[in-house]
Amino acid sequence: MKLTLKLLQNEFESYQNPYSEKEKDIVNAAEQVFAEQGFSGATTAELAKQAGVTERTLFKYFPTKNDLYKRVLAGLLFQTILPGHMTDLKHRLQTLNPNFKDWYIAIIKARYEAVAKEPQKLKLLLGALLFSKEFAEIFGQLWKINLYDTSLEAFRYFQEKGDIRKDLDPNQIVRASFSLGASFLITKFVLAPKYPIEVNAEIESIFSIFYLGISNQK
Repeated sequence: MKLTLKLLQNEFESYQNPYSEKEKDIVNAAEQVFAEQGFSGATTAELAKQAGVTERTLFKYFPTKNDLYKRVLAGLLFQTILPGHMTDLKHRLQTLNPNFKDWYIAIIKARYEAVAKEPQKLKLLLGALLFSKEFAEIFGQLWKINLYDTSLEAFRYFQEKGDIRKDLDPNQIVRASFSLGASFLITKFVLAPKYPIEVNAEIESIFSIFYLGISNQK
């Protein structure tokens, strides 16, 4: 399945303006099925069943499973990821609170609250990144432009301000920050959703580990 940014943009037009309510129902059901079972695990029989239609009707709207998956990915990228996560996070990164701790914790809390509203979208994203090299490249390019570069500017600001060490490469700081944040969300919503976690305490702990480390050596 060859994907390009332009193709997904075109698909998003159809995502926003479905031909009928039945087509909308099929796409909505597919988002759930692909999130839970991935592209390879989702069968057209299950997709049709969850949408409340026959496979014949499913194929009328989407001739192949690939066609339906492209529509779902377009909605994920342009309705959820870009406006709901990347744009919001970019704004928060650019709003430099004088207190580094408050700034950092507020960002993680905001991401937690956003994912908690639609946890299946995180599963859908992870599945797409693993399944489609083209989608991973598109997402990576948008992530770098919207988040990585903005994060570099933010951490350089806090380095100059004296809140964090100047001897560290800001690129390494950014990568560590994203790794901790992403791991927290994946653990909470994908790997162990039923494991009891006190969210505020967990986020405070993440900040402490990131900022102070875990070594007991002076």
